[in-house]
Amino acid sequence: MKRYRVEYDIEAESDIEALVAWVAEKTSIEYSRRYINRIFDEIDVLSYLAPMLPPSKYELPKLYHPEAKTLVVGNKKLTVIFHIDGDYVIVDKILPSALITY
Repeated sequence: MKRYRVEYDIEAESDIEALVAWVAEKTSIEYSRRYINRIFDEIDVLSYLAPMLPPSKYELPKLYHPEAKTLVVGNKKLTVIFHIDGDYVIVDKILPSALITY
């Protein structure tokens, strides 16, 4: 089974930073770190799962990449938009799941 290296676009990194700040504001810094680590663990499954997922049927992910795929994480609260580029899975954006259906 081929393994891919998961990389984050600068926009996805910004999304993560905003998510950490939001969770820390609602709870604590320590809890936000644990929460983000769980999200990273869920995203890391893309290292082997990415080619098995179908292209997104929604228009919003395709704005980030024409061959965009999505993965729902964080108890269905977040959607990860990503694409495959050679040996890499590139995470393009992380959005609240409710936005994807529009």
